[in-house]
Amino acid sequence: MNNSLLPSWVSKHLFMYPPSDTTAERIADIRARLSKFRVENPEISIVIPAYNEEANILNLLSSLGDQQTTRSVELLVVNNNSADRTQELLDKCGVRSIFEKQPGVAFARQSGLLAAKGQIIANADADCLYPPGWVEAITAPLQNPTIACSYGLYSFLPSPQSSRLALSLYEKAAHLLNRVRNRHRSYMNVYGFNFAFRRADALAVGGFETDSGREGSVAELIAAGEAPPPSGRCEDGLMALALQNQGKGTTFRVTDPNAKAWTSDRRLVADGSLMKAFSKRFWGGLQEIGHFLSPTPKSSS
Repeated sequence: MNNSLLPSWVSKHLFMYPPSDTTAERIADIRARLSKFRVENPEISIVIPAYNEEANILNLLSSLGDQQTTRSVELLVVNNNSADRTQELLDKCGVRSIFEKQPGVAFARQSGLLAAKGQIIANADADCLYPPGWVEAITAPLQNPTIACSYGLYSFLPSPQSSRLALSLYEKAAHLLNRVRNRHRSYMNVYGFNFAFRRADALAVGGFETDSGREGSVAELIAAGEAPPPSGRCEDGLMALALQNQGKGTTFRVTDPNAKAWTSDRRLVADGSLMKAFSKRFWGGLQEIGHFLSPTPKSSS
């Protein structure tokens, strides 16, 4: 991977490691930096679902270990029935974790919501990296009682099947559609790997709906031409919609660079090529432009 076009903080956490034989020095370093999250009465809970993430989990944990915050924060990983060394690595790093045997990210996020101790839930994913100011930036808007859900933007980590330059062009087009949707359909921009809300509000609207499909992401479902579930709640965007429709507050787009997550491009390259991914999502978005510009209907849930 060519790291020359990546921020220096991102490159720091893109190390390769053998999950079966990670050095004791690396484990000790990550464990020490994560010690700040071992608290009894946190204000914020960072909740992360993980399914067979042995190849990425240490990179994620390393980035979270560099979080700079004055607030009390816990880290909770939900092991979604992993069959690899994910749990072993979490234990070595001293990370609080719970086990959810029902497969599916919505089940994992719901278990995390119920087990979390913080007043605010900051949602992340195991294949992402987060800048040092992320937890502060993504949760800051929730100090405003009229805001129920805050979400950040994203950039993609390049893989052998893509390039950072091509990914940046894709992101510019995607963020353009994001701005259009944000006028009346901001919930459709919310990704599970980068959003936050108050735990009490989420519990009050019923939590995460587990009929949200394989991915549970509004944006991913729409991109694939699939309809969101009728319940009005989902693992990310439909949670935001439920919070909005049930009077908990609005959805807020955080443009602070510290709120930007860097995520794997594996869902993009799964389409066969970056061009195919771009065409599928961008033209699909253009066809829905009128829908994006019309007011959001109230959910019946």
